[in-house]
Amino acid sequence: MKKRIFSQLSLFLSVLFVAVSVLTALPTATQAATSPVTWSNGSLVKTFSGETGFRSGVLATEGKTTGKWYWEVEVTNEDQSKTSSYGMIGISTAGLKKSIAYYGVNGNLYKNYGSSPTSDTVYGKGLAKTDTLSIALDIDNHTIIWYKNGIKVVENIYNYTDSDLGTPLYPEIINGSSSGSRTLTANFGATPFKYANIIPAGYLAYDQSNAIVVGESTLKATAGDAKIDLTWSTATNATSYNVKRATTTGGPYANVATNVTGNTYYTDTTAVNGTPYFYVVTGVNGTTEGAVSNEVTATPIAAMKPNEQATLDVTINKEKVKVGEDFIADLSLKKATNIYAEDFVVNYDATLMEYLGATEVPGYKVYNETNDKKGTLRFIVASQGKNYGISADTVFLKLKFKAIAVGTGKVDSLSGRIADTDNEYDIAPANALEDTILIEKPAFLDVNRSGSYTLLDLSIDAFYFGQNAADTDKTLHDADQTEDDQVGDDDLVYIVGQMLTNPDYTPNK
Repeated sequence: MKKRIFSQLSLFLSVLFVAVSVLTALPTATQAATSPVTWSNGSLVKTFSGETGFRSGVLATEGKTTGKWYWEVEVTNEDQSKTSSYGMIGISTAGLKKSIAYYGVNGNLYKNYGSSPTSDTVYGKGLAKTDTLSIALDIDNHTIIWYKNGIKVVENIYNYTDSDLGTPLYPEIINGSSSGSRTLTANFGATPFKYANIIPAGYLAYDQSNAIVVGESTLKATAGDAKIDLTWSTATNATSYNVKRATTTGGPYANVATNVTGNTYYTDTTAVNGTPYFYVVTGVNGTTEGAVSNEVTATPIAAMKPNEQATLDVTINKEKVKVGEDFIADLSLKKATNIYAEDFVVNYDATLMEYLGATEVPGYKVYNETNDKKGTLRFIVASQGKNYGISADTVFLKLKFKAIAVGTGKVDSLSGRIADTDNEYDIAPANALEDTILIEKPAFLDVNRSGSYTLLDLSIDAFYFGQNAADTDKTLHDADQTEDDQVGDDDLVYIVGQMLTNPDYTPNK
């Protein structure tokens, strides 16, 4: 039978010009139908009996020069003696001059480019009675996809060239055998498609006579934890919506949801945290898909668990002090919930300030204090009962310091770990805060008022050591360097610090 079909097709090619004269009522090419599309016999149904070959073919009443189009052809009847349909279904130029047809007997493609037809063997699968062949034609990109009963006949898309066919193009059906009879019925889209769910994105029903213009939506996106919430405005005439996603702006987009009905929102739960996504939405009515919405972008991020955002804060109670004065640094927890224990490290500038000790806040007790004497302190603190769980901005410890040298001093919470009754949490480095204080020089000069700190100043204060400031000889000396009304160790420490930074002091040269 294969030899028979080739000989028949070759014969009919030789009389093609005669056949063209018979087809004087050929359809015209348009891009927007004004009446329903049918076969050239005026019906969606064509029964073949006897006539065969390309001259037996019929075309649709409308051709297309551009766009993406979908239609279906069903084998509604086949001669009882045939196990496969001898119908040929495909596309053609006007006058059946150039064609590509899918042969129902074996699924091969027969091409008539103006010479003897050739066969691309073992392309697809044969067709039998009640089978439906769907065609998705992309004229702009020169591709055809065939589906048998809603399933691609082959995975790869068939490609042709402009020189193979040209435009306009028409759906066609051809009788592949002179024996028996067969009936092929088309659905160009005037009624719902049998396999509407397989229509590729962007493809329209071939028959646009009943097409409904679908409006455009305005889309918004909100990122969550491993999800993106999308909402959009209602599109005119839309009965459902398709949600499309890409990982680069402008696409290409892939459907993440189709046939969204009953609402204008959708949550994409397939989003991966940390990945930027780009979304558009389209309204759909039947086989008509409207224009894409505005593009929105969102990046899902992992939700922070309670206490993972907790902040260990330092607040110094004064903006500035003079050398010798005391100040307090409050330690507090913020953005915390039901915290009952803290383990943290604090650093301070030991060259500018002296640590005097910690004062406990009622309800919180220090169970360990470590001081390396070089500016680093570690504390382990626990609440005293369930009523003292920290769930708001709460000061739980006070640190006392004395200014010993001029400069800008800092008290810094370097790190910390906190715990509720279920878990432990490390304070994020960015949430371990600090505070600074300006330490100013006293109003007077050095002890003997020479204008330069030397060993002599230290010796004079050593002489006055332990005395009240009122008992010193204030006419000659400013022995109370730290202005705390007595001469003590803090004064001598301050003097030594000034000596070491004095470039005019001989031992420093």
